[in-house]
Amino acid sequence: MSNEAKAVKDQVNRCSKCGSCREVCPVFIEMNSEPWVARARVQLASAALEHQVDFSHRYKEIMESCLLCKACVAHCPNGVRVDKLVLWARQEAVKRQGLAFIKKVLLHNILRYNYRLDLMAKILAAYQATGIRLTPKDNLLPHFRTAPFRRLWHPRELKQPSLVVAYFTGCMTQYVYHQTGRAVLHVLEENNVQVVLPEQWCCGMPALAAGDLQTARALAERNVESLTKAGVDYIITDCASCGEMLKGYGQLLGNDMARKFSGIVQDVSFFLVHTIGFRHPDKKVPLVVTYHDPCHLKRGQGTWAEPRKILAGIPGLTLVEMAESDRCCGSAGSFGFTHYDLSMKILQRKVENIRATGAQAVATGCPSCRLQIECGLEKADISVPVVHTVELLSRAYGLEMEGEAGLIKGDKSSMKGV
Repeated sequence: MSNEAKAVKDQVNRCSKCGSCREVCPVFIEMNSEPWVARARVQLASAALEHQVDFSHRYKEIMESCLLCKACVAHCPNGVRVDKLVLWARQEAVKRQGLAFIKKVLLHNILRYNYRLDLMAKILAAYQATGIRLTPKDNLLPHFRTAPFRRLWHPRELKQPSLVVAYFTGCMTQYVYHQTGRAVLHVLEENNVQVVLPEQWCCGMPALAAGDLQTARALAERNVESLTKAGVDYIITDCASCGEMLKGYGQLLGNDMARKFSGIVQDVSFFLVHTIGFRHPDKKVPLVVTYHDPCHLKRGQGTWAEPRKILAGIPGLTLVEMAESDRCCGSAGSFGFTHYDLSMKILQRKVENIRATGAQAVATGCPSCRLQIECGLEKADISVPVVHTVELLSRAYGLEMEGEAGLIKGDKSSMKGV
């Protein structure tokens, strides 16, 4: 038995089939059927390992319905890494049967090439400008920019910076949420941190989640090489998913260079609170804000108190906690497209929890969650903007951005960014 198979077997053997995962799995709570809960996926993985089942359509459907939110992992008394088992099962399916045609085109022919991603974003921006909507799923698409962030915005040159960091923008800041990128640059510069923007590629999380280990490793190798050459003190992310992925490069690639790389990756909120001790701003931001914990930030990186410390440090801002703040919003990257109805059901609970707070804005640390929650709030006709935590801090430092008035009033227009 290979080392990989032994690791899978070890996780399977830890499962006592107690069913505690049923209490926290968002998919099971909505489906209320045993195949859709973590312990069932563990047993399916065990059967696959023992060659007792084929990688049938039904098998893949069950494995692909997992959000990888890690709620079951955090709740499991035996610490079973269900997320790792699901990823293994997806990778095995790809090894034996290959990728579906559309996934293969996206992952092999677009995701690996920045210029093709640039072109795709430009095409999608042009499509959205027509006002045409072919399916309800189009509402899950973000408002794409016609030009990528790293081409438009550049860090200021500081005279005597305390630290030098590489900013890993991720695909969502690169092509959608430019206001988040501007805020990150502004906040770091206000704290005397020199930012550089080396050449970088998609973190590889979409490929890894799809079972395409080859593409995930290829992208990881490019990022490690490029960002290591930059010679920085830290690598900063504003995306929970990107951050978790980059922190996992050491394990994914299994070499010293990758492990060193992963060791200096920090979410921007963690960096601000622990590494530099951010300067508390003077400008008031008179808002009642609630915070959504991204799965890949809280359970993936252990970062949840830090965003709240940032919000607590903003004058005039009041934080009101929502119920189940760390419950998955149902996004999980492309999950909303592949499991639209289920995703919307999971999202509805998040929307109602937000509504109950009476908050004027929602803060979060994941652009994918942001997009999903924006969609849910708009669908429910709730005029509450969703922002990155750092955008609020940047505003308290005095950065003027389009949509600021809407942020105060809770205008939907502020959700569309700058």
